[in-house]
Amino acid sequence: MRFLPLALDLHGQQCLVVGGGSVGTRKALTLARAGALVTVLSPQVTDELAAHIGPGRITWIEARFRAEHVRQDYRLVVMATDDAGLNAAGARAAAEQHVLACDASSMEDSRVIFGALLERDGVTVAVFTDGRDPARAARVRDSIATRPPPP
Repeated sequence: MRFLPLALDLHGQQCLVVGGGSVGTRKALTLARAGALVTVLSPQVTDELAAHIGPGRITWIEARFRAEHVRQDYRLVVMATDDAGLNAAGARAAAEQHVLACDASSMEDSRVIFGALLERDGVTVAVFTDGRDPARAARVRDSIATRPPPP
Protein backbone atom coordinates (compact mmCIF):
# COMPACT_ATOMS: atom_id res chain seq x y z
CA MET A 1 0.00 0.00 0.00
CA ARG A 2 1.46 3.33 -1.05
CA PHE A 3 -1.44 5.65 -0.20
CA LEU A 4 -3.02 5.59 3.25
CA PRO A 5 -6.79 6.06 2.99
CA LEU A 6 -7.73 8.99 5.23
CA ALA A 7 -10.61 11.38 5.59
CA LEU A 8 -9.52 15.03 5.53
CA ASP A 9 -11.47 17.89 7.07
CA LEU A 10 -11.09 20.58 4.43
CA HIS A 11 -14.09 22.61 5.58
CA GLY A 12 -13.19 26.27 5.30
CA GLN A 13 -9.74 25.48 3.87
CA GLN A 14 -8.38 27.03 0.68
CA CYS A 15 -7.92 24.51 -2.16
CA LEU A 16 -6.75 25.11 -5.72
CA VAL A 17 -7.92 23.08 -8.70
CA VAL A 18 -6.00 23.68 -11.91
CA GLY A 19 -8.08 22.67 -14.91
CA GLY A 20 -11.70 23.33 -15.75
CA GLY A 21 -12.48 20.27 -17.86
CA SER A 22 -14.37 17.17 -16.80
CA VAL A 23 -11.77 15.96 -14.27
CA GLY A 24 -11.24 19.43 -12.80
CA THR A 25 -14.99 19.87 -12.56
CA ARG A 26 -15.40 16.59 -10.70
CA LYS A 27 -12.56 17.40 -8.26
CA ALA A 28 -13.74 20.98 -7.65
CA LEU A 29 -17.32 19.89 -6.95
CA THR A 30 -16.14 17.12 -4.62
CA LEU A 31 -14.02 19.59 -2.65
CA ALA A 32 -16.86 22.12 -2.54
CA ARG A 33 -19.25 19.43 -1.20
CA ALA A 34 -16.71 18.83 1.56
CA GLY A 35 -16.88 22.53 2.48
CA ALA A 36 -13.53 23.58 1.02
CA LEU A 37 -13.04 27.09 -0.31
CA VAL A 38 -12.28 26.16 -3.91
CA THR A 39 -10.46 28.25 -6.47
CA VAL A 40 -10.41 26.93 -10.03
CA LEU A 41 -7.61 28.17 -12.27
CA SER A 42 -8.25 27.57 -15.96
CA PRO A 43 -8.74 29.51 -19.19
CA GLN A 44 -12.11 27.73 -19.58
CA VAL A 45 -14.53 25.75 -17.43
CA THR A 46 -17.33 23.30 -18.22
CA ASP A 47 -20.93 24.49 -18.16
CA GLU A 48 -21.49 22.28 -15.12
CA LEU A 49 -18.68 23.97 -13.21
CA ALA A 50 -19.73 27.44 -14.39
CA ALA A 51 -23.13 26.87 -12.77
CA HIS A 52 -21.41 26.57 -9.37
CA ILE A 53 -19.15 29.61 -9.65
CA GLY A 54 -20.17 32.49 -7.45
CA PRO A 55 -19.76 34.21 -4.08
CA GLY A 56 -19.35 31.75 -1.25
CA ARG A 57 -19.14 28.85 -3.68
CA ILE A 58 -16.34 28.31 -6.17
CA THR A 59 -14.04 31.07 -7.39
CA TRP A 60 -12.75 31.02 -10.96
CA ILE A 61 -9.48 32.60 -12.06
CA GLU A 62 -9.53 32.70 -15.85
CA ALA A 63 -5.83 32.18 -16.56
CA ARG A 64 -3.18 29.64 -17.46
CA PHE A 65 -1.25 28.04 -14.61
CA ARG A 66 2.08 29.42 -13.43
CA ALA A 67 4.05 28.07 -10.47
CA GLU A 68 3.46 31.39 -8.65
CA HIS A 69 -0.23 30.49 -8.40
CA VAL A 70 0.62 27.90 -5.73
CA ARG A 71 0.61 29.53 -2.30
CA GLN A 72 1.30 28.17 1.16
CA ASP A 73 -2.22 29.02 2.32
CA TYR A 74 -3.63 26.31 0.03
CA ARG A 75 -4.14 23.06 1.92
CA LEU A 76 -4.46 21.07 -1.29
CA VAL A 77 -3.61 21.63 -4.94
CA VAL A 78 -5.24 19.43 -7.57
CA MET A 79 -3.62 19.43 -10.99
CA ALA A 80 -6.32 18.27 -13.40
CA THR A 81 -5.34 19.48 -16.87
CA ASP A 82 -4.88 17.41 -20.00
CA ASP A 83 -1.16 18.33 -20.01
CA ALA A 84 0.85 15.79 -17.99
CA GLY A 85 3.93 18.02 -17.97
CA LEU A 86 1.98 20.96 -16.60
CA ASN A 87 0.37 18.73 -13.97
CA ALA A 88 3.79 17.47 -12.87
CA ALA A 89 5.16 21.03 -12.69
CA GLY A 90 2.21 22.08 -10.53
CA ALA A 91 2.70 19.12 -8.21
CA ARG A 92 6.38 20.04 -7.85
CA ALA A 93 5.48 23.69 -7.13
CA ALA A 94 3.07 22.51 -4.42
CA ALA A 95 5.74 20.24 -2.88
CA GLU A 96 8.16 23.19 -2.77
CA GLN A 97 5.52 25.15 -0.82
CA HIS A 98 4.87 22.13 1.47
CA VAL A 99 1.32 21.87 0.14
CA LEU A 100 -0.33 18.51 -0.51
CA ALA A 101 -0.90 17.86 -4.20
CA CYS A 102 -2.89 15.53 -6.39
CA ASP A 103 -1.70 15.13 -9.97
CA ALA A 104 -4.75 13.60 -11.63
CA SER A 105 -2.57 12.27 -14.45
CA SER A 106 0.14 10.62 -12.33
CA MET A 107 0.11 8.81 -9.02
CA GLU A 108 3.92 9.10 -8.96
CA ASP A 109 3.72 12.89 -8.68
CA SER A 110 0.84 12.84 -6.17
CA ARG A 111 0.90 12.98 -2.39
CA VAL A 112 -2.90 12.73 -2.30
CA ILE A 113 -5.29 10.72 -4.43
CA PHE A 114 -9.08 10.71 -4.55
CA GLY A 115 -11.00 7.49 -4.09
CA ALA A 116 -14.12 6.57 -6.00
CA LEU A 117 -16.78 7.87 -3.60
CA LEU A 118 -20.21 6.53 -2.78
CA GLU A 119 -22.27 8.76 -0.48
CA ARG A 120 -25.55 7.44 0.85
CA ASP A 121 -27.59 8.10 4.01
CA GLY A 122 -24.76 9.76 5.90
CA VAL A 123 -22.23 7.06 5.02
CA THR A 124 -19.34 7.56 2.63
CA VAL A 125 -17.49 4.64 1.08
CA ALA A 126 -14.21 5.35 -0.71
CA VAL A 127 -12.66 2.76 -3.00
CA PHE A 128 -8.95 3.01 -3.78
CA THR A 129 -6.66 1.04 -6.06
CA ASP A 130 -3.56 2.86 -4.79
CA GLY A 131 -3.82 5.16 -7.78
CA ARG A 132 -3.15 2.36 -10.26
CA ASP A 133 -6.62 1.84 -11.78
CA PRO A 134 -9.24 4.53 -11.07
CA ALA A 135 -11.65 2.93 -13.55
CA ARG A 136 -11.56 -0.31 -11.53
CA ALA A 137 -12.18 1.64 -8.33
CA ALA A 138 -15.24 3.20 -9.97
CA ARG A 139 -16.51 -0.24 -11.05
CA VAL A 140 -16.12 -1.59 -7.51
CA ARG A 141 -17.87 1.48 -6.09
CA ASP A 142 -20.73 1.02 -8.57
CA SER A 143 -21.00 -2.65 -7.61
CA ILE A 144 -21.27 -1.69 -3.94
CA ALA A 145 -23.94 0.88 -4.84
CA THR A 146 -26.21 -1.82 -6.24
CA ARG A 147 -26.29 -3.74 -2.95
CA PRO A 148 -28.85 -2.98 -0.27
CA PRO A 149 -27.30 -1.36 2.80
CA PRO A 150 -27.07 -3.46 5.96
CA PRO A 151 -29.56 -2.66 8.73
